[in-house]
Amino acid sequence: MSIGAVAAQEARKGALMKVQWPNGKVGYADLHPWPELGDHDLSTHLDALRAGKISALVEQVIWLAKRDADARKEGKNLLTGLPKVKNHFLLNDSTKLSDAMIKEIKSAGFTTLKVKVGKDVDQEAKFIARTIKQNTWLTLRLDFNAKVDFSQFERFMSQMGSAERAKIEFIEDPIPWDLDGWREAAKLTTIAMDNELDKVDPERLGSVGELPFKVVVIKPARQDVEAAKDLVSKFNLKCVVTSALDHPVGVVHAAAVAGEIKKILPNNSLEAGCLSLRSYKPNDYSSRIQVQGPYIQSVVGHGVGFDDLLAKVEWTPLKK
Repeated sequence: MSIGAVAAQEARKGALMKVQWPNGKVGYADLHPWPELGDHDLSTHLDALRAGKISALVEQVIWLAKRDADARKEGKNLLTGLPKVKNHFLLNDSTKLSDAMIKEIKSAGFTTLKVKVGKDVDQEAKFIARTIKQNTWLTLRLDFNAKVDFSQFERFMSQMGSAERAKIEFIEDPIPWDLDGWREAAKLTTIAMDNELDKVDPERLGSVGELPFKVVVIKPARQDVEAAKDLVSKFNLKCVVTSALDHPVGVVHAAAVAGEIKKILPNNSLEAGCLSLRSYKPNDYSSRIQVQGPYIQSVVGHGVGFDDLLAKVEWTPLKK
């Protein structure tokens, strides 16, 4: 499975993590780096952890596992009592979209399609325009993963008429972060900040003028959720909670955070992007997640669920 224009077609490498605390609490999360986006590979993260060093991704593993551990201790499921959050349909490769898939997407109740772009802007522009014209019920979200320059992005947008632009909800990371470039991009469409967020000081930007992005993508597996929520609230931004295209354990963690944010910031929360299960072959974990159309309904068990499956795992201690 690839991530837009930046990953090779090869098996992903990640690790389920079991975190134990001195008080006896145990929680689970997953570590799923993307070297194509600048992450160190899995072995590097694990070797650092053995040496007592905690990377930013491992810090999020611990934070999520603590949430899971607390819920397990209380005998609660992390999804219980939260509002249901609608999800977009993720399309990693635009060449794979067929009439049959469109029919399936519509009949399942999806109304928003997220498309990874950035490989060939001219061909993708034609695809996007054609898809919108043929499916007026669809809203599109596009993700460039900051893999094109401004001239390419501008050329892409120049091929969108007013009708097409009106159906594009936002575009994520159109170009590598550059304040002037992003301000120019924001004149063409609504911009969402995702992986480029760690390069930005929103507080400083907000003090000197309007932020060039209106939407923040929150990936609980990759970033400080509390800081992201504060950013959304302070600048009255919209937010989209997504998985990190990781293990089903990570999918449920993301869905729980999406529900919590919708509960406390309902006017800022947009459709989520937690239904990334189709990006991989089904497995025992993904089959346990109860899905109805664009909604994750439930997972049996405490915390993120999967109690019996996690109990069967042969865990390998991380020794120094």
